Amino acid sequence: MRPQSDLGQRGGVAYGLLAKERAVAHWGDSVDATRWSIGPALILALVFFCFPLTLGIPLVDPDEGLHAAVAQEMVERGDWVTPRFVGQPFLDKPILFTWAQGASLALWGMSEWAVRLPGLMFGLFGCLTTGVVAGRLYDRRTGMVAAVLYTTMVLPTALSQCAAHDVALVPWVNLGILAFWEADRAAGWRAKAGLTVVAGLVVGLSCLAKGLVGVGLVGVAYGSYLLVTRRLRVGACVRGVVALCLGGLVAGGWYVAMERASPGYLYYFFVERHLLGLVTEGQRHGGRSWWYYLPILAAGTLPWCIYFPAGLRHWWASRHRPTTGDVGHDHSGASVLVLCWFVACTALLSAAGSKLVTYIWPVLPAVAILVARVWVRAMDGGLAPAARRWFAAAFWGSCLTGPLVLPAVMAAGHAMFSVSFTPVQWVVGALIGFSAWLPLAFWVKGRRGAVLWAGSLSIAAQFAVGFAWIGPVAAARYSAIDLATYLNRFDRLPDRLIVVEERIGSLVFYLRPDLRAQLKTGQFRAVRASAMHELAPVPRGGLIAVAETRADEVARYMDLDAASFRRAGRYRLYTPVQMERLQRSTANKRRGDGESPKDYAAREESSAPCG
Repeated sequence: MRPQSDLGQRGGVAYGLLAKERAVAHWGDSVDATRWSIGPALILALVFFCFPLTLGIPLVDPDEGLHAAVAQEMVERGDWVTPRFVGQPFLDKPILFTWAQGASLALWGMSEWAVRLPGLMFGLFGCLTTGVVAGRLYDRRTGMVAAVLYTTMVLPTALSQCAAHDVALVPWVNLGILAFWEADRAAGWRAKAGLTVVAGLVVGLSCLAKGLVGVGLVGVAYGSYLLVTRRLRVGACVRGVVALCLGGLVAGGWYVAMERASPGYLYYFFVERHLLGLVTEGQRHGGRSWWYYLPILAAGTLPWCIYFPAGLRHWWASRHRPTTGDVGHDHSGASVLVLCWFVACTALLSAAGSKLVTYIWPVLPAVAILVARVWVRAMDGGLAPAARRWFAAAFWGSCLTGPLVLPAVMAAGHAMFSVSFTPVQWVVGALIGFSAWLPLAFWVKGRRGAVLWAGSLSIAAQFAVGFAWIGPVAAARYSAIDLATYLNRFDRLPDRLIVVEERIGSLVFYLRPDLRAQLKTGQFRAVRASAMHELAPVPRGGLIAVAETRADEVARYMDLDAASFRRAGRYRLYTPVQMERLQRSTANKRRGDGESPKDYAAREESSAPCG
């Protein structure tokens, strides 16, 4: 007989008690749940943080290749104070992640996996600290669930694969919020002092990871919590000031050294990049709408954000029924803290003039913790009847439509990146997609803990397919490895190389060491196609590279059919003579239309889509 365990089928007090008893009983299932979860947790760690290192995916531009080249130059120069790119100080990012990448390259050699290892390890650290925060705020089970949810979310998974500095900020924001929380509740001045020192250390590391961004996020999250709960006291303010001072001591040494090496650095980084980036839209990544992060949060926290409405429904149904652990009625204030973390930090980042998808990353652990509370209540049968129905609808909907996700991703990979799949791969992809139905079997049996693990392992399997089958081909379209391979065939570099509509970070990284040693500042240059008419003449020993994937964009400004070219992988290579022929042909066409190249470029720039 089918167990009466479907949360969406029945309500009432009697059923609620029965569901809670069955859920709690099945969580134990004759062995300790924590021991039973070690195997699936290791599988998740291997899939998300180790497996990608084995695929040999090329470095992608603009960011990953640039950061790799900066760390590479740090190792080769032996200068561990000033990050540089082709000899010029690189002032846009602090040093912590570059140190981590440089140490990895020095230890393991100049390879893609050595570049990506620090990012994946920081990603794993972010997962673990998310679990630690949730475990300390609530209980061990919530911590484990939060770590699983964060690990399998779309955005943290995708961003952890690329070497971006923001990945190093997430764990310090997590630990900073937790340190202030623990210090506020510690008994005795020694415990409070020790935790304040920990908070100061974490604040300092966050400054080395991303400047004052981490300080602002931790301060806004915990400060708004103190205001909302009316817990703001002199002691909390003193601890905050002490932590800031200690953080300044931790990070200040490097910032002072940078100012001495590059006078004006502190003004540029803290005033122009931080202050003006916050209050104006004239800095990099400015001009985006206030709602920019809303769709990113919705899509980036899939597949787990669909359970968030059930948590809101539970809060609404139980708002007049104080129950320990309910949002809004949690006597320890944990849920209020996490909500302040989510809402206040999202509001701060949305109000800033500069916005980028990676900036919202430190908010995602809060989403994972909030949804983890919903899952734990569902396991315990503690959701309000209406919330149980909402939860069940989200669960059944995601499982039943789950088999469509991986084939859809494969189809998108074929359409966007020209990835070719064999019939066997399509069949395997479809079968792996059907693993989304596996959690339904455990649901029907009432084994809530197994439901979560089955779902997370299904997600891991689908991500693994994406990593292995789509990742290498997609990355190759945004990497300059083909161009570097071509240049590595020669004994000397071209006198000048112009790369149109693409960056040159990965190109520099993949050059042979002896060729890289020849490279001078300005010898390689990335330019927009719209600026080609203003470009100074390229010397006879130079080259102009146009990626085949960018040919349509470049053709808006230049008649690419007017001259022949050499092929270097996915690049077209033009000599200066051939480029002059292109420019003359383009100018003649524009002149025939009564429009100068400059006017045409201005018109095209104004009509081009944003981004």
